[in-house]
Amino acid sequence: MSNAATAIAQAHTEAQEKKANKANKNAPRARSFQEAVDRKAAAPIASLEAVKALIPTDAQAAAIARAFAIDEVDTDEVFGAGFNSVMEEIKIMEPILATTVNGEKNYRALEMHMQRIVGARVASAFGQAQFYETKRQAARELSSGFTNDNRDEDRMGVDGQANRAAFAREFAAQLGMKAYGLSALAEGAAKAYAEYFGSEWKPYSRNSARSLDRQIADAQADALGF
Repeated sequence: MSNAATAIAQAHTEAQEKKANKANKNAPRARSFQEAVDRKAAAPIASLEAVKALIPTDAQAAAIARAFAIDEVDTDEVFGAGFNSVMEEIKIMEPILATTVNGEKNYRALEMHMQRIVGARVASAFGQAQFYETKRQAARELSSGFTNDNRDEDRMGVDGQANRAAFAREFAAQLGMKAYGLSALAEGAAKAYAEYFGSEWKPYSRNSARSLDRQIADAQADALGF
């Protein structure tokens, strides 16, 4: 092989090695990114249905209030607070965010904003509901051997303070009432959204955003006689 051919072959080999090294160096970063994407995709979506599945029912909330001497949540008042706050914000922001296109009002920007506002309330309720469920399960585990005298965590402490199991139950009960109240607030907010925009509030997703865009485009095309 000539010197020139040898030099070309060597340069090609070195380039391939550099490319392979670069790929190997970037592999961990690519894996971390993909793992983050996978975790996000697998994460539960904050929705009213998901909140309802985790929080106490009306009957359970009443029972918790009696058993642990916790004030009951005035769900009508909290629901009304969520409804009124969202409706008031809609009325304030409508002249700012709504635009007029060919003589027709376009509420897309307003709807997107309020979708996020309601979403924040639902996310807050969902986070509290998840925390409640975690602590409820922990309290259940600690209390499962309550009748077993060999379980130190189920005995009263020497200082007369509540034992770990009793404390866990009380803590879970308090969290349950908080999640119950936040759920009512989120429901009120979602109700105001639905009443104003004429469609149920749904958690944001790329698909739902595209669907909304399609609905708006269809309505505009219909109005224009397309």
